[in-house]
Amino acid sequence: MPQQPISIVGAGLAGLTLGRCLRQKGIPTVLFERTTSSPRFAYGITLHQWAYQPLLEMLEMDESAFRERLAVDGLYGGIGRIGPESQPNSLAKEACPPSSFRAHRGKLERLLRERLDIKWEHALTDVESSSEGTILCFQNGQRIRSTFVVSSDGPHSQFRKSLLPKTQFNILPFVVFNGKRRIRQDHFRTAYAPYLKDSNLIETRRHDTLLQISVNEHVGDIVDISYTYSRPARVNDPLHKPNRPIAGATDIPEEFYAELEAIKDLEQPFSDMFIARKIKGERVLHWLMRSVMVSLADLQELARQGVMMLGDAAHATPILGGEGANMAIKDGVDLAAHIEAKGIEEVATFYTARYDRWKKEVEASEMLLSRMHLEGRALRGPVQSTISTLIEMKIINSIKMRRSKKSITVRQRERDLT
Repeated sequence: MPQQPISIVGAGLAGLTLGRCLRQKGIPTVLFERTTSSPRFAYGITLHQWAYQPLLEMLEMDESAFRERLAVDGLYGGIGRIGPESQPNSLAKEACPPSSFRAHRGKLERLLRERLDIKWEHALTDVESSSEGTILCFQNGQRIRSTFVVSSDGPHSQFRKSLLPKTQFNILPFVVFNGKRRIRQDHFRTAYAPYLKDSNLIETRRHDTLLQISVNEHVGDIVDISYTYSRPARVNDPLHKPNRPIAGATDIPEEFYAELEAIKDLEQPFSDMFIARKIKGERVLHWLMRSVMVSLADLQELARQGVMMLGDAAHATPILGGEGANMAIKDGVDLAAHIEAKGIEEVATFYTARYDRWKKEVEASEMLLSRMHLEGRALRGPVQSTISTLIEMKIINSIKMRRSKKSITVRQRERDLT
């Protein structure tokens, strides 16, 4: 086992899970996080048992205590239930068994942070390689040399940008806007609770447009709620901006509010939530549906240099249709077990059994995003079939292009080695 602490860049779910699991095994780590220690990610995520079950032993918690502590409605004795009956147009029945639940991401991260050595306000700016290891260069001027580094700094990974600048996002042809609203408990009980039916997530569809409402947290007399408006992109679509900068996420076109105004006869609670004039006064984000898949050859080459990549830094799925949080947790658990069993000397073999699964999960999430919008009760017949075929053809062609590029890269590396 290494005496020097393993350096983990990024204190998100993958990095925190890895840090806690390694700590339990007696392997020291230090995490570097660009943000402050202030609470963040105050929203709900769906956790599946296959991801969180391995955490319970490490955290020394039983499942009921874990769910009660993290559930978005835990303050009032809830367990984060997801009711398939509240999502008639989704794939919830097959995707969300009863063991899955809605958890508050911020609370989960705070739980995983406990007992970890985290260096806050350490924004990575560059990565340098040397004969003695990897040098991490931070915005605050610090330069940290490490013999073994794990990149878990999310989909916009600075680590990946520094070492693999040719690895780019795949932007999927969907328009998605997300916002949050805080409402009083009495209004929630009359306008929302009767329709949620003990669930914490509800959705409806108008043609190819999907509207979702989810509970983030109950805080005293306030309920924090997220809402999402999504649909496939159209020809010359003013709302689809695949090349917008990260800072452009808050630039919301007027056409979005016009689309909201055009939706008629919404039932509760959607008629209360999706009011254009209310949303116009709130902080709304334009989400791009991105995916990324670092090539196996690149991952293995970096691993031989003492650099690993986990979670969204290595294999990001779109926010809708993806299982990024669950995959990040599993990555952290699996890598910790691999390091304990084989040490860092054989860490490159970690990817061998996992890469195909990662690739299939990314591709499946892209196809699921299409199915979420184009298969359901509200859109049927020839129109549905034609639109579904066009969107899925775009996604399938994108997948084929990525596979082709990876094949060319592998063949090129093989020729270079010979």
